[in-house]
Amino acid sequence: MSSSQPSDPKPNMVIAGRYRLDRHWAPGGMADVWQATDLQLSRTVAVKLLKPHLANDPTVAERFRREAISAANLDHPHIVTVHDAVEHEGRQAVIMTFVEGKSLRALLDEKRTLSPRATAKIGTEICSALDAAHTNGIIHRDVKPGNIMLAKDGRFMLTDFGISKALGNQDDLTSENIMMGTAKYLSPEQVRGDELGPRADIYSLGLVLYECLAGKVPFVGKPDTETALARLQRDATNLLTLRPDVGEELSETIHRMMARRPERRFATGAEARAALKAASRRLGTTGTDSNEGSTGTDRT
Repeated sequence: MSSSQPSDPKPNMVIAGRYRLDRHWAPGGMADVWQATDLQLSRTVAVKLLKPHLANDPTVAERFRREAISAANLDHPHIVTVHDAVEHEGRQAVIMTFVEGKSLRALLDEKRTLSPRATAKIGTEICSALDAAHTNGIIHRDVKPGNIMLAKDGRFMLTDFGISKALGNQDDLTSENIMMGTAKYLSPEQVRGDELGPRADIYSLGLVLYECLAGKVPFVGKPDTETALARLQRDATNLLTLRPDVGEELSETIHRMMARRPERRFATGAEARAALKAASRRLGTTGTDSNEGSTGTDRT
């Protein structure tokens, strides 16, 4: 890997002799996402390009490489497909399907809350994605609104397997006592540093669905360690006290996803998906919206 500082990316720059950067699409903590053109196949792609100041960090570069390996084997309608992994001027890049739309984070920042039916739709689709990843031996470990995309066709899609871990693989490029993931969406197992299984992702998705309905995550503190530790000490406030229109079955399903003890959660994404679908069928038609992938809102 080059020890020199990579040049700043700019429109019309060609990465690895193949991918032309067209416009900056979204910033990130470790990487920037660009809308780009695959010059060989004449198609639009997304290029997730490691930021310059991280280019010479071998651990970060290896995480990027592992994201490509992990996600490239996942072919699922609710997972953003990874096509390629390349290096340009010593900087790693992951090439993905370009999803024209917005993140769930952006949607929640705009709407604050979503309808119960829309929330159930998000849950069923991302549960399906998680079940596919888990079946292939991959735990995502960073399920959060920023890693869920709403495509123009109304699908919700899971992206960013940058800190994913193969089930049973102890070499995850982390140090002891370092919690991987985003504090607000960590499972209790991640906070404790326990071995992770599929139920950890189900817990994180439960937090996301809770936020969609309540307008906030159930555990927030300062600093991040206080936020993370709060979920070890208490359960989330009952959704029905915050949103009576949620319905008892949907509330119970989401709270089961967020159970502090993993064995009390759904065992698989498929089980959680079935429960969310059943709860959705009992919601009726109140609060639905055919726009933006059925993300009808109840309040602003």
